[in-house]
Amino acid sequence: MNKIAVIPVRSGSKRLPKKNYLSFNSRNIAQIARDKCLSAGIFDKVIISSDDPYFEELANCNKVEFLLRNKNLAGDDATTDKVIDFFFKKFDSCESILWVNSVSPLQSVQDIKNCALRLNDKNVDCVMAVNTLYQHCCIANEPLNFNPHNPFEKTQDLIPIQRYIYSCMGWKRETYVKHRNRGFKGLFPGKMALVEVSILAGMLIKYEEDFIVCSKIEEAIGFVPNSDTLRSIVTTHH
Repeated sequence: MNKIAVIPVRSGSKRLPKKNYLSFNSRNIAQIARDKCLSAGIFDKVIISSDDPYFEELANCNKVEFLLRNKNLAGDDATTDKVIDFFFKKFDSCESILWVNSVSPLQSVQDIKNCALRLNDKNVDCVMAVNTLYQHCCIANEPLNFNPHNPFEKTQDLIPIQRYIYSCMGWKRETYVKHRNRGFKGLFPGKMALVEVSILAGMLIKYEEDFIVCSKIEEAIGFVPNSDTLRSIVTTHH
């Protein structure tokens, strides 16, 4: 088992209770993520990991496995690095893990595939899905990518801002394990590659309003299977 996709599915959530039990057109969001990982055709195994056996029924097809996670790795105090540590220990023969978020139901198969392919590059240790924003941005009330005292800049002329969206992120075992064994706590060791994905991939379900918006988009265009179709509907830069 060389390359695996992991779909983490917690039973609890503070901001939107039971969000991983949500469905679009009778399809659970974890099932949607599973099917897209399988369609990518690049993973040796797709793991659905949850603290609730309810999701075990999603491991009913080839290359899919259910992993019951301990409650101490599913609570609000369970950090992502501890969960990744657990996955690498459990699947000790895999060379890389791509974390695919079920709460990004509008990400495309191509978005997932692009992240996985980038992680395969020999000079890359970890990947993060991003959206590039051409907008006037501030941090701590201070301009980040523009000078307010200069003539007003068009958005297309601004320094672009790359926003982590967490629809997909991944790691290579060798670098990650060495990093953790040395006592480092950072989640992204070595050389990180930022992978531009569709703007709809960045629409994560965190609140009820997010679910409503994603539902309306799904009703209008369906779950787009590839990024070319998606980008013909929504552009990523403006």
